[in-house]
Amino acid sequence: MAPFYANRSCDPFMPVDSPCQIGAYVRYAINVTEPADIIAGIEFAKKNNSSGPGSLSLWTHHLKDIEYITEYKSEAYHGPALKVGAGVQGIEAYTVADKNGVVVLGGVCPSVGFAGGYTQGGGVSILTGKYGLSADQTLEFEVVTGEGKHVNASKTENTDLYWALSGGGGGTYGVVTSMTVKAHKDAPMTGASYSFGTSTDGASMDKFYDALDFLHQMAPGYFDRGGYSFNIYSKGSLSLGVFFGPEWTKEDTAMFFQPWAERLESLGLQYSLNITEHPSYLAAYSSTGNTVDIGTSQSGGRIIPKDTLLNKRTQFNQVIKNVVEDGGSILEIVVHPTLEVAGNPDNAVLPAWRDSAIFLITTTPWNDTAEWSQMLEGQKTITKWGGLLRELAPESGAYLNEADPNEPNFQREFYGENYARLLSIKNRYDPAGIFYALTAVGSDTWTQSPDGRLCKTNP
Repeated sequence: MAPFYANRSCDPFMPVDSPCQIGAYVRYAINVTEPADIIAGIEFAKKNNSSGPGSLSLWTHHLKDIEYITEYKSEAYHGPALKVGAGVQGIEAYTVADKNGVVVLGGVCPSVGFAGGYTQGGGVSILTGKYGLSADQTLEFEVVTGEGKHVNASKTENTDLYWALSGGGGGTYGVVTSMTVKAHKDAPMTGASYSFGTSTDGASMDKFYDALDFLHQMAPGYFDRGGYSFNIYSKGSLSLGVFFGPEWTKEDTAMFFQPWAERLESLGLQYSLNITEHPSYLAAYSSTGNTVDIGTSQSGGRIIPKDTLLNKRTQFNQVIKNVVEDGGSILEIVVHPTLEVAGNPDNAVLPAWRDSAIFLITTTPWNDTAEWSQMLEGQKTITKWGGLLRELAPESGAYLNEADPNEPNFQREFYGENYARLLSIKNRYDPAGIFYALTAVGSDTWTQSPDGRLCKTNP
């Protein structure tokens, strides 16, 4: 699920006869079919000082090779693995893994690229509660660096680059052409879908928040057992709730949700709860109807630690209420990828993830035809809500793949204590600063001029 931010460029969601400005979009792209194309593109960009408007894009969508490795052997890992090209999308990787009786960790939406910014930025998966983040699964990368060198990065070669690519953000250290990740034995999985709602008068909303609080306080009972859930709610309605329990039975799941169902009944709230046992991960995943509309909202958010959920319960509930009453919709991913669950990896994942209970996303609607000023106000509202979340959990951070682009102090919030080391790695492998993204490591050495051009902060 990708946020859609205010951008006065050509809008692909508008009618084809609507006015179109290229704005900050790239003018040129190379359809990459091999590393040599990337190397040529880097040399061209350096020679022509390509940055901002007029810059060059490297399109790796057609790097679709997938190789299942029965016995991957290294000092760090011995077992099944999957090697994927940079253009492989989640559903393509899941399908090959399923045919070989294994699972790999990728995005919830089937079209999300597997080896790019998703994994490089951390990567939350339905299986994260059982195996950690997607970045915790990486074994090696093939990369073209900013110097135009095609190298391998692993725990034995270019170890600093491997460390950075495993959670330190994409698009800035080099261009990944392939990634190899751990594959895990497939197993049955139980899924549940649920919803509830009420009218929006005062007394009914009190019941709504009661039911929501009860659901939140249940979370450690399943995320400490590898479970995952995804909820979407706004004023008076939790319109979609989805739960996955790896190796849970239908009976386990029904027993777990029973107290919540009883609470809803005692509050007199209308609800639905459907539980299904699936023979495999792909079967469970495919049952969700897991597509999300793009271009319908702007978003921000924060990682809420387990301690905050349990020991700042009143303050947490008040922040939720403030956002909801202010017209916000909230999406939340409930998952707890501790270091122990992930196998104690040494990588650049934002440390705040290791204490996460809920990754909470706040959204405002995006309207293609609304006044530009209205869209900017929506952005300001997202940043305002971010302030409430920072007050609630000041020592935590934000998920750089699903974040407010105006997040203050993004270096700390997206990368934590890893930023200084990541910047030194960026400068080693991309000394000319050829790779740029708005909140990527090293972007603070550039300033964007009103016409979109990039200029060195300290030339």
